[in-house]
Amino acid sequence: MKTASPQLPQPCGSSAAPALIARMTLVNEYRERLLRLQGAWDLLALLGEMSGIGTDIGQTRDSFQSLADTLLASLARQLMQQRLQGLRGKAQVAIDILVRNLFERTADVGFLATDAALRAFVESAGAGSADAAQRQSVQARLAAYVAKYSVYDDVILLAPDGRVLARLDDGVTLERSRHPLIAEASRSGVPYVESFGACDLLDGRRGLLYAAAIMAANGRPVGVLCLSFRIDDELRGIFGRLLAKDDGTVLALLDTQGEVIASSDRWQLPAGAPLPLQQPARGLLRFAGREYLREAAVSGGYQGYAGPGWQAQALIPADFAFSAEAGAGQSADTGHAALARSLDTRDIFDAELRGIPPQAQRIQRELARSVWNGKLAQHGGLGAPGQSQAFGATFLQEVSRTGMQIRGVFEQAIARLQSGGIGAVLDEAEFQAGLAIDIMDRNLYERANDCRWWALTPLLAQALAEPDAASSAEASRVLRHINGLYTVYTLLLLFDAQGRVVAVSDPARETLIGQPLDDTLVRATLALRDPQHYHVGPHAASPLYAAGPTYVYTAAVQQPGRGAPLGGVAIVFDGVPQFAAMLRDALPRGADGEPLAGACGLFVTRSGHVVASTDDRFAVGSAAPFAKSLLGLPRGAADRQVLTIDGIAYAAGICHGGGYREYRRDTAASEHDVAAVILLRLGAPLPKAQDVPATVFQPRRQGASPANAHKREIAAFTLGLQWFGLQASEVEEVLAPGPIIGLPQAPPQLPGLVRHRGQVVPVLDLGALLHPGAPAQADGPLLLCRSASGRSVAMRVDALGNVFEVDARQLVPWQARAGALPVQLLSGSAGEADEMLTLLSADALWQALGDGGRAAALAGALDVESAAGVPSPAALDAAPRGLLHDRQTA
Repeated sequence: MKTASPQLPQPCGSSAAPALIARMTLVNEYRERLLRLQGAWDLLALLGEMSGIGTDIGQTRDSFQSLADTLLASLARQLMQQRLQGLRGKAQVAIDILVRNLFERTADVGFLATDAALRAFVESAGAGSADAAQRQSVQARLAAYVAKYSVYDDVILLAPDGRVLARLDDGVTLERSRHPLIAEASRSGVPYVESFGACDLLDGRRGLLYAAAIMAANGRPVGVLCLSFRIDDELRGIFGRLLAKDDGTVLALLDTQGEVIASSDRWQLPAGAPLPLQQPARGLLRFAGREYLREAAVSGGYQGYAGPGWQAQALIPADFAFSAEAGAGQSADTGHAALARSLDTRDIFDAELRGIPPQAQRIQRELARSVWNGKLAQHGGLGAPGQSQAFGATFLQEVSRTGMQIRGVFEQAIARLQSGGIGAVLDEAEFQAGLAIDIMDRNLYERANDCRWWALTPLLAQALAEPDAASSAEASRVLRHINGLYTVYTLLLLFDAQGRVVAVSDPARETLIGQPLDDTLVRATLALRDPQHYHVGPHAASPLYAAGPTYVYTAAVQQPGRGAPLGGVAIVFDGVPQFAAMLRDALPRGADGEPLAGACGLFVTRSGHVVASTDDRFAVGSAAPFAKSLLGLPRGAADRQVLTIDGIAYAAGICHGGGYREYRRDTAASEHDVAAVILLRLGAPLPKAQDVPATVFQPRRQGASPANAHKREIAAFTLGLQWFGLQASEVEEVLAPGPIIGLPQAPPQLPGLVRHRGQVVPVLDLGALLHPGAPAQADGPLLLCRSASGRSVAMRVDALGNVFEVDARQLVPWQARAGALPVQLLSGSAGEADEMLTLLSADALWQALGDGGRAAALAGALDVESAAGVPSPAALDAAPRGLLHDRQTA
């Protein structure tokens, strides 16, 4: 009975973000908050028409609205990028690990097809002369091979006409196969055949087969060897390694026709389901009535092997992709957010997102300027005689509060996204470190198996049992053939029981024949009595390998009677390029397929020595660029840290090897253990910013003031971490930042002149006066002050505070030293900190300009264009110091 296949899903286009915004929890949360505040702002703008500052409020409203749109769009884009990066990484890792594994299978089938014992049996069985005892002997030999490689579930020997001559799994009763791979493998010049699907050889079940011809001495094919790879078992292991228990991602492997070979969730993506293969396979996908966000990846090949042409896809239900439970930057970590603020994070966040906080700050400064001017108008600076003082005060307070709330929403949203972004980079570093050590464990698993496989080769045992020039040459030919299949080795050697080299795979190294090998290596190998055992020394320099430190694996060549070994096989791993390639494969990649900028991978021993590195700064054998204490994790454990290396902050993922399958699973921790470390660049530290003081200064309470108490209206502002103030009646207006006409040879406290209402006013930089040499805040507010004598000066400050009323008796006169103008002090608090406010006067500010500044201001009032040339250098240099008291002395 034929059943209907699932409907082919349709991709929803490449511009998926707009369709997904409705599912982005973080974006919608902040949209709702901003909408509520925007409604309150609209009401304030309407009421502002009665206060005389409605126009300024409206302009600020428009600025906040525009920035809100930018914020929401940027949040959506960043969340989308984070999620796609995670999906892309999982898909790429899945296909790359699989292709690496399958490359080893192509070499295995080529090697095993040359086994002399198997060839002799096939020739005998093909002629009809093999008996049951020979078949049992061959089955035992196949079992000995597979015992060292648990990745195979069957080995089959076939005649060229498809007859089954012997197999490991005797539960399958097939006598003759009609599978086309038999004829294909028997063709001249075909090194191997790779075939996937349901077939009669596997009793109708689906499988991945590797086949190679068994050749007679005259070069005629006499049979075919098939290895049945445990593909489903391998994929379960890969999927389990890449997906956490609470991960909603579904990983799938697709064949060349786009049908699902296997998936991590057979209920959502069953085997045989069709998915589109077009590139780029990313964005929204509709399948079986559900929408998924997906990314796809293909392998770039390994050691010249391109793989079967399959594709890996990572999918996550769109309804779950951006929920709070799914992560994707949803949770806030104040430590991560603070770290992000302290770094130049252009490698993580785009320019638009990084530009939102300073834009919000500039809008808030403009709002503070409007509110200040409104308050000053109430206190008589600009005059508003018909305005209700109570209404105006309440209105301006609400405007200020709403503006602070909107800015707070921006800051919180950015902090949460920055926190999630930093957390995502740390997660990725730890994940990729786990991947790197997994690749290494898988690779070294193959090395441990290879040496034991090759130790079973009859021709190698014969060369040791009956040593002569001919047998040595034949053994070298066998090793050369094997080395041509397994290209990850630079040299294979056969040595006898005295430790002398008998045969080598590289003709250029034939001078080694007859030479003794390292005694420690030989003794350790000859001590092996079980064919399942092998020996590997520490990662170290060897005379057998010129490129640097590496691993040398050995296995004993046993006698048929299992007495003392005849000698051993040594294989020299090409460690330097192979380990570097493993690390490169483990580095996270961008949409262009290239490793992320600033990413670096290392293999490091517990003792802190570099085994391999993708960064030239960390040479093989050198000390790791971080403390050895980070490498003290148990076997198989992982961690992540933020490290500073050469002045740059990195997210570091560290993972120790825990073995693969039966390889080193239960090994005790050793100083020779290797950990993978992945470093992902977070950014260079930004110049340390000063802490921003609270924006409200509260005078200390002195009890109830008498009815006839003299009140003072104080306009507070900050410079650095200090609070200052002026009487509100002396502040005419807060000016918007604008161009300042520079004055040559002027003292540091006089940056120049500013135009205002047809006049030219000198600018006083109070920070330069208090802290000579400190950088000026160019975009700080300018307070237009007028002294009792009618002289004006514009004072540059860092930030505006509040305007408040205080009992004059709370002001304490102070004169720091002789010659300094007197000021007044007011004790109070800002936030939770005790503070002292220094009350200045407009007259004192004018005096601080010095004679040169006053002359320049006078000249500028007459002729702005020539103002810069009027004051003489002597006059400018004569500007007096000592306006303010010494804060530390106070």
